[in-house]
Amino acid sequence: MRFVLFLLAFLLCASFCAAREYIDLLFSGDSSGLDRFCVGVDKHSNSSNVGGNAFGTPCSPVFEKARTRILNPQKDDSQKWKFSLVRPFLIIDGIYLSTDGSRTLSELQDEVERFGIVDPLVELGYTPILVQFSESVRRSLQENSKYLSLMLQYMNSNVWFGFDNKQRDGFVVLGVSQGGILGRYGSYLYDIERNKATDAPIRLYSSLDSPHQGAILPLGLFYTIDFWALDGGSGGAEAFRDLINGPGASGLLLYERMCKNKDCTDYSYEVNASPNRFLFGEYRKAAEYKGFPSVLISQGQLKGTIPAHSDTFFVLNRRAKKFGSVFARAESRLYSYLDGKRPIAQNRLYTFPGNIAEKTRTSQAFYDFIQGSTYPFAETMYKELHKGMYDGLPDKAEAALVLSISSSWDEDSLIQKNSTFIPTTSAMDLKCSGINSITEPCAFYQNYSGFPFTNPGAKSSANAVYAVDATHPRYNEPISGRHIELPSNMKADSAVISGLQVDMWRILCELANYDYDYASKEFRNKNLSWYFKPGTNCMDQTKMPEFLRKGGYVQKKYFAYGRYDYNGDATESDKSVTFDVPAGWHKVAVFDNGEDLAEGASVEFDITVNNTKGSWMKAELLLLKSKSGAGQLQLQEVSVPVDGKKHHVHWKLPANEGSLKKYHWIRLVLNSDGGNVTVANPVLTKTVEDTGKEYESANAELYPEAYKFATWTSSASVDTYLEGANMGAELDFQKIGGEAYLTFNGEKSFEAYKKLQIYYWPGSCQGTGVYFDSFLSGMQYLNGTSTMEDGFVVKEISISDILDTKITQNYKKIASRLVFRSGKTDEVCLVYRIWAK
Repeated sequence: MRFVLFLLAFLLCASFCAAREYIDLLFSGDSSGLDRFCVGVDKHSNSSNVGGNAFGTPCSPVFEKARTRILNPQKDDSQKWKFSLVRPFLIIDGIYLSTDGSRTLSELQDEVERFGIVDPLVELGYTPILVQFSESVRRSLQENSKYLSLMLQYMNSNVWFGFDNKQRDGFVVLGVSQGGILGRYGSYLYDIERNKATDAPIRLYSSLDSPHQGAILPLGLFYTIDFWALDGGSGGAEAFRDLINGPGASGLLLYERMCKNKDCTDYSYEVNASPNRFLFGEYRKAAEYKGFPSVLISQGQLKGTIPAHSDTFFVLNRRAKKFGSVFARAESRLYSYLDGKRPIAQNRLYTFPGNIAEKTRTSQAFYDFIQGSTYPFAETMYKELHKGMYDGLPDKAEAALVLSISSSWDEDSLIQKNSTFIPTTSAMDLKCSGINSITEPCAFYQNYSGFPFTNPGAKSSANAVYAVDATHPRYNEPISGRHIELPSNMKADSAVISGLQVDMWRILCELANYDYDYASKEFRNKNLSWYFKPGTNCMDQTKMPEFLRKGGYVQKKYFAYGRYDYNGDATESDKSVTFDVPAGWHKVAVFDNGEDLAEGASVEFDITVNNTKGSWMKAELLLLKSKSGAGQLQLQEVSVPVDGKKHHVHWKLPANEGSLKKYHWIRLVLNSDGGNVTVANPVLTKTVEDTGKEYESANAELYPEAYKFATWTSSASVDTYLEGANMGAELDFQKIGGEAYLTFNGEKSFEAYKKLQIYYWPGSCQGTGVYFDSFLSGMQYLNGTSTMEDGFVVKEISISDILDTKITQNYKKIASRLVFRSGKTDEVCLVYRIWAK
């Protein structure tokens, strides 16, 4: 069976996504024998097989341990391998229980690309990193977890590639099925060893339907597999037995074989949650660790009841007959009984002239249908045995008799296909009175009513846990859905798709909550602010961003017309344009949307400052009704780091109805000391959410206490004047239209205020007007009706008159700057104080 990757919530990528850039890293043992990795890099299809340890020493790789695929890596020519990590989001693949070969990174990527997983993560500013272990079955959980911790150490610090802002952004780890166990313990090993002052933290660990307290196979299935593998000569059963007995699989199972004699010919399968086992002992250190937040998702129902089911999984009885006599017979019956009196597994093989292998097992199969996500184990075994009996039974009889034998079914019924695989209580890592719940009655009877999912406290080891509760799209199904289920039909499986969307919404919602820095009042990852609001209750599905409801489909529109002021040969067909921009405030590019800009959408660019004559650069966006600049709306300026790396910048457009009527054009402006710049991937993104962002209130004493003046045109300058005990800003305008502004260091709310009071020196500011942001048509001149106070002219202006609330969020009084504009040449305006009241 294949435990494919998750995130199938994002299912509406209408066609197979275009091939994207990637880099594969192959993590192998170091031939030196040291406890570190020798890593080879394979860039796209051009294999280079460069081998090096984290310190840059060439090494000889031996025995591949793990492999990663870094999707959409950020190019960085300053690094030896020419890339850097940006907000790495590790997706750890689940166990691969199959006898038909190994699973590859390309298969994994094909699945996540086909179902649109990668684009939403990229849209949120993360670098998806697919992680696979070369031996997920035959290698122990401890060993692969150790390899993950070494992988994190390597990514955190090495001489080959970079990790931008690693202390701020850190790692996000999501493990699927077995990958959740490896992800949790590996993250724990990494975090307890890292240097807290310099190394990347684990920002969030999450798991999707992972067996933190063990996984379940039908009890009778163990005995059935053993019989047909050891006594029945079934190659399929033998191969499957080898797989589930592998350390990576057996270490997850709640049942363990207990030998009753020396050679273990007499044995039974028993629940074993002893601390001597890794999952119930050493692993609990990671489970109880509080060094990073953890969010656990179960795909099992939490109804507090055993789901309705049949006690009979399947019955198979086939005979080979000739001349009215039976020369061979194969029988297999699999049941689920709780009384301990009736058999749960009956298996028998007879061949002429009297060779009989037969075993019947009786036990209490309590866990077969404990509430939890399911898997068709019985169906899988039924099909294997059905094929074996159909194809092989005549052969056994013919080998004994040298006769042509026909066979037929006396009994052939598959009744109960599915049974529990990952108990809900295990995936949520629940506790009952401080005890791991898997061996307690609450594992069977805990329900969703009143359960504190978002803050479980002592009821779980995690910070937040989720399951299929009454608000989940799959709650009303008679039995929990299949573990990590792939939809087979878009319409028929709408509940599957919706369920996965809810699961991923809960993970990303919690990620956004933990990413928010309440001290600075902003997301560390600013991309999250377009889709999430801090402190959101992740049980509230009405808060789910629209792009998740649409299967992760982010609607983008590329501009049909584009021109660049400082590169005359470049057009809209060029995805990346490089040019030299002079010092100062300059319009550098213009784009035509061809229709009204979408209200509430965002305009985005990738900007790289390749070299600069100074140490700063800022970008602004102008919205225009015509190419010439009519009806200009000026959006907030954004800082662009001057570090030679690509940076994604974006602006959210006004969302109010009618606010962008007839606005078709946009202008990109750069303000700097000059330099060489690359502008790439201009795009309009339509599925940006109204997150109900809360804006910090502006300081009432705007100037000089809180904010500073700046200019953006060469015809204006700002200086400080000193007149006796009085000091203020001297604004000098050489030409009409010269502008300076008081910057608020981001958008601030003026909802608490009604008026501005501007104090200025008598005889100055006679041709100067003021307005907020780009509301030039609302400009009010400072001369005219005013009062005098302490020797200064005091102009009082209604804030609503000079701030255009038609284009602000929810029509609120929000602004990022107060603009002073000259209406005459050689104008001087001496500003002493500005207050909001």
